[in-house]
Amino acid sequence: MMKKHYVGLVVMVAFLIGVVVLPGCAEMKDQLTGTPASKAAQSAPRYLDFNDILIPGDLTKIAKESYITNGQGRLVLSGKVYADSLAQYFLTSMYSEGWTTLNQYKYQGSIKLFFKKPERFASILIQENPLGTWVEIWEVPQEKI
Repeated sequence: MMKKHYVGLVVMVAFLIGVVVLPGCAEMKDQLTGTPASKAAQSAPRYLDFNDILIPGDLTKIAKESYITNGQGRLVLSGKVYADSLAQYFLTSMYSEGWTTLNQYKYQGSIKLFFKKPERFASILIQENPLGTWVEIWEVPQEKI
């Protein structure tokens, strides 16, 4: 009789573990691997003030620090993005937009990228710190340099 009671208790505990714990494991797996729903929640890249520089969706414009006139000037952005991956993103997307990479370097935690088009130059400064990443994009006509 005691054996039957013990088996019933084990079955009930196993059932409760299956009902309570396993859905949490599935949710944790989705968070770690990135489900389609969580990927859709990320912002898509977009053009802001420059019509040929694609900005990652994870960056937000800082209007007080930006100054754009006639499609040229300084665009300042911030967000929580790794500087190295952001630099690689800009190298790839700028090439896709017809920019030629002139130079790139890292110095004291900052990454500086330089690009050229037939009539314009662009520079991108990426600075990462514990609170986030700061991006400064300059686009100027070639005759201004």
